[in-house]
Amino acid sequence: MTYQDPVSLSCRHSFCRCCLKAAWEQGKKRQCSVCKRKSSNEINQPDLKLANIVEAFLQKEGAKGGGEGHAEGPGVCVTHRKKLKGFCGECEVLLCAVCVEAHSKHTHQTIEVAAEVCKSKLDSLLKALGARADLNLVRDASNNAALFIKNQAQETAGQIREFTQLHQYLKEEEETRLAALKQEEGRKTASLAERTARLISEMASLSEKITDIENRMETDALFFLKIYKDIKLRAQQSITDLEPVSGSLIDVAQHLGNLRFKVWKKIQDKVTYTPVTLDVNTAHADLLISGGLLEVKDGRVSREVPDNAERFDSSVSVLGSQSFSSGTHSWEVEVGPKKAWTLGVAKGGVTRKGSVTVSPNGGIWAVGLWNGTEFSAGTAPLGTPLTLNRKPQKVRVQLDYEGGKVSFHDSSDMSLIYTFKDSFKERLFPYFSPCLNSDGSNPGSLKICPENVCVTVTQTALSKKTIQP
Repeated sequence: MTYQDPVSLSCRHSFCRCCLKAAWEQGKKRQCSVCKRKSSNEINQPDLKLANIVEAFLQKEGAKGGGEGHAEGPGVCVTHRKKLKGFCGECEVLLCAVCVEAHSKHTHQTIEVAAEVCKSKLDSLLKALGARADLNLVRDASNNAALFIKNQAQETAGQIREFTQLHQYLKEEEETRLAALKQEEGRKTASLAERTARLISEMASLSEKITDIENRMETDALFFLKIYKDIKLRAQQSITDLEPVSGSLIDVAQHLGNLRFKVWKKIQDKVTYTPVTLDVNTAHADLLISGGLLEVKDGRVSREVPDNAERFDSSVSVLGSQSFSSGTHSWEVEVGPKKAWTLGVAKGGVTRKGSVTVSPNGGIWAVGLWNGTEFSAGTAPLGTPLTLNRKPQKVRVQLDYEGGKVSFHDSSDMSLIYTFKDSFKERLFPYFSPCLNSDGSNPGSLKICPENVCVTVTQTALSKKTIQP
């Protein structure tokens, strides 16, 4: 008997796989029969080099011999040179009469039956493979996704270029401040020049006075004494504009002190801040998202968008791009005259494909309006009707993650609409749905409102310490 499917153990000794397996199944120690070293419970990888040598040897011997004992061909066992008569369903190998002994504990089938069973298995695998991967569809989807990504990048770049407006504002602010500096320079330079001219004039007048007094002092004594008091009075006059003038220099601190902070405060009038924005990659294909990611409405017509994992494909919904796993957070949404809408929070693992259940059981904590007058909270199984004194124009959503609360208020007077109490374990995302009304209409959009930004400057008092010499 020769090797059948040779394998090597960790000690590098080789054996027939069937024989080794049969020996181990009969309760013998799992060790090499040559060196007695223990081996693992799993038979090692096939010894391909030895298998090639054995196969070449058998082919050579088969070419020399004849008869059944030396038979050769596609229906003959290459190991025992006996006619193949069966198939082992567990090992999935053909068997001759000798091979059957090594597979005595396995299920055997005739070659014809085994062939049909194997064909049936392959047919099922091929059908499953065909259902899972249509290469043309995958290729087209990939190409469409690449084009969509390119368009996304171009649109986003267009929005980023809005910084040009800020650049222009900063340029104008720079020019305004330079002009103010130039104006102050001109004003104080002119003032200094005027003072200088006045001093020069007074100095010329004083020089003439000194000369006149000196001439009068040269007269005879009697005449001099007669005019002495007048001359003395004139000599006591002096130039009064000789002291330094306050505020004559450029007020550098006014122009440069906290310059960036002052400009930043002025920029606040040009920009807005919102605590949440919309994630376009989660938006249903019917939804239209504004360029600033702050408004969403139902476009009534599906757009060509990739069916990515994050996107809702049945529920006309969109999530916020910010997620929360701790702390307290709030944001305000203008619902305006819309007759139908849903607002709240959703866990990160909320169902995106197929129908979505708006309830805590479905991973969404939300309230909404239906048919213009029907308010309800999304609770299982049918929701909780809500009675409001008036229809809110703006709704504030407040999340207290550790406190396990999601509250909704009418922003006009912060009157409570509804509060969910639960225990949160996943990241939560803002949830928006500009639902269609029962008549199919859906005017208006949901708008995330900007928040007021307040800058507070605090001063830290430094403690004084006495340093001993």
